[in-house]
Amino acid sequence: MSVTPERFKTGTFREFKDFTLAVARGERQVDPNEPKIWIERRPGDTDSETVVRFASLEAGAKLLSAKNRDLLRLIATREPKSVTELADMANRAPQNVQRTLHRLNKAGIVRLSRGEGRAVRPTLIARKVHIEIELGN
Repeated sequence: MSVTPERFKTGTFREFKDFTLAVARGERQVDPNEPKIWIERRPGDTDSETVVRFASLEAGAKLLSAKNRDLLRLIATREPKSVTELADMANRAPQNVQRTLHRLNKAGIVRLSRGEGRAVRPTLIARKVHIEIELGN
């Protein structure tokens, strides 16, 4: 497992499971300075690709609306080659889809890369988003 300077811990699901079970069995103590946010690393991922950030909980909830989650599922399952193709699949206006994709890209959920010609191709980076809220401090 690696620890990024931003209090995130990345690793495989197996590493997380082993860590958690060791804590539950009392074989390991959790240091209060250890990262509290765990991010699953998939083959080919880098730490910077898997960190998802929102300006606020409300902004995250709005960005991950049902309509936008449908868009993300289309990207994951149908792998569109362009924003226009994705907009057609989703029955949404291309300019609205493009605006949403830019926000998802900024949050670290989607990557936008050059496709064929002038096309911009959306790719899903984050497969899961876990939200952690500190209530005590």
